[in-house]
Amino acid sequence: MKRILSLIVFGLVIAVSLSLVVSQYPGSVRIILGDWLVESNLWVMLGLNIVVLWAMSLFLRLFQGLRYSKGLFRRMLGPLGGSRAQQNTEKGLIALLEGNWRHANRLLSRSAAKSDTPLINYLAAAHAAHELGDLKEAEQHLKKAYENTSDSEFAVGIVQAQIQLQQNQFEQCLATLLRLKKQQVNHPFVLKLLKSVYLRLEDWQQLLHLIPSLRKHTQANDDELLSLEKLAWENLFIQQTDELIQQNNQTQTVSAEILAAMWKKIPDVLRFDSLLIEIYATQLMRLKSDYECEVLLRKVLSKQWDDKLVKLYGLVRGKNISEQLKNAESWLKQKPNNPILLLTLGRLSLRNELWGKALEYFEVSARLLPSNETYAELSRLSLKLNKNNQALLTGLIESLALPDLPLPK
Repeated sequence: MKRILSLIVFGLVIAVSLSLVVSQYPGSVRIILGDWLVESNLWVMLGLNIVVLWAMSLFLRLFQGLRYSKGLFRRMLGPLGGSRAQQNTEKGLIALLEGNWRHANRLLSRSAAKSDTPLINYLAAAHAAHELGDLKEAEQHLKKAYENTSDSEFAVGIVQAQIQLQQNQFEQCLATLLRLKKQQVNHPFVLKLLKSVYLRLEDWQQLLHLIPSLRKHTQANDDELLSLEKLAWENLFIQQTDELIQQNNQTQTVSAEILAAMWKKIPDVLRFDSLLIEIYATQLMRLKSDYECEVLLRKVLSKQWDDKLVKLYGLVRGKNISEQLKNAESWLKQKPNNPILLLTLGRLSLRNELWGKALEYFEVSARLLPSNETYAELSRLSLKLNKNNQALLTGLIESLALPDLPLPK
């Protein structure tokens, strides 16, 4: 109570003092602005200035208070906004897994800016846009992923390469993958994508160079890689032979030497693969290199038996056709009733102009394994020899499996 009375007394003293000063020193203030004249009492003007300063101070305090409250409001709603973006991201990823591409694209792209994982949002949205066939939007998502996320070039490149591969843009995909390979030389997924691209491009040479890295840095099955390596060598022999034939500027000997040099590079585990040997021998025959082909087949068949290679042996002409027939006849000791060997012996006998022996071999082969090919050889020889072979005609009819129809008796 005493404190209040003291304040009142102090206020009255100040008021009386100010009134005395104002009455003793009235003063005046004039302000001229262009054609305007403002005139006022000095003390009134001072009072107005004090009021204006007080109002400005109050306004500044209010403005600072609003800024603080706005920041506080944002901090309060921030977790709520982030949570909503996270929820949309999760819903978008679920839609992506369910194959609902349009819904996934919308949710993931809209929530990317507020998401804690914008890279995932943009990449997943790019995948969804690609599935919708909107390549332009997919590229835009990839661009945003690259621009808005640090250290995202590799991840963006992976998705871009996958999209290019699915769009059959093999050359562009290869360029993307080679750029990624420079960043991470032995990245398993990049190596697998490169394998797919080389297969699509039929680049067998590069595929062979890639296989050691696939074997070392991926979890690919050894048998699958061996089959892949075999496929690459098979097609590489055919591809090389096609090029030699098109060039038509190499001698038979030089062409055969080129294929022989390739054959030496084949790993030991594939050196005695029958199909690979058959393809190699067939390419030598295409190049008219029968002598080299006969030597190859003779050496292989002396170590391992294969009916397809035996048939090829009857189609090539060695340097010494008489020795070639004798060599094939020596195999009868181990395979006396092999119809393929007998067909080959018949053909080699024809090459040596041993008509009777050839006829006998063909007849025995036809009895053991009736086939159109054997009957065709037998028919051709019988006609030339003017042989009326009733058994031949019966066997030919049976091998062709004609329908059961009425015939004259």
